[in-house]
Amino acid sequence: MTRLMTSALALTMVAGTAFAQESDDNLDDAAQNAEQAVENAGEATENAAEDAAQATENAAEDAAQATENAAEDAAQATENAAENTEQAAENAGDEISEETAEMTGNAEDAQLIRTRDITDGPVYSVNSEEGVENFGAETYEEVGSDWNQIGTIEDVVLTRSGEFRGLVIEVGGFLDLGDKHIFMEIDDVQLVPVDDRSYALAIGQSEEQLEEMEGVDEGFWN
Repeated sequence: MTRLMTSALALTMVAGTAFAQESDDNLDDAAQNAEQAVENAGEATENAAEDAAQATENAAEDAAQATENAAEDAAQATENAAENTEQAAENAGDEISEETAEMTGNAEDAQLIRTRDITDGPVYSVNSEEGVENFGAETYEEVGSDWNQIGTIEDVVLTRSGEFRGLVIEVGGFLDLGDKHIFMEIDDVQLVPVDDRSYALAIGQSEEQLEEMEGVDEGFWN
């Protein structure tokens, strides 16, 4: 009986030892598995971070390239537009020049003035009170509102070689009575356009100053 109990106790102790050993082995496996899982999770996190960083870098590079391309396209479009505008303006200018040339014969003809556009035109004193001391210092493009008409253009004077020498203007008098004819050198007067067909004459002298100048008669032309 005693031997039987001793055998049973020995079996129980052996079984307990075996169970304890198996439990320790299981705990070791579980710990290793957990450690491996943590390691795998760390690697996965690191890989995910690297992928995200690479994706961000790629996106930034793509955005920078797209911006650079857009800027280059915009600059090229602006340059093309400027060239097209310049060319259009040049073409328009050529067309206007051609039309003007067709209407007038040529550009030089458009600057020519006929005597009939001058004679009988009005003569204005730029300063009818005191005259203008330095008359040629300013160019007049139109008749001034404060100018005073003091006479008319009587005739155009040329040299024997055909050069424009000056003008004869008629001042004073009434209905060709008591008027005076005065020769004015071309450098002392300015032709001012009245409209597309006629011209006026601007002078620097006052009417009183003209009256004091020497007049011309028919003998002057001989």
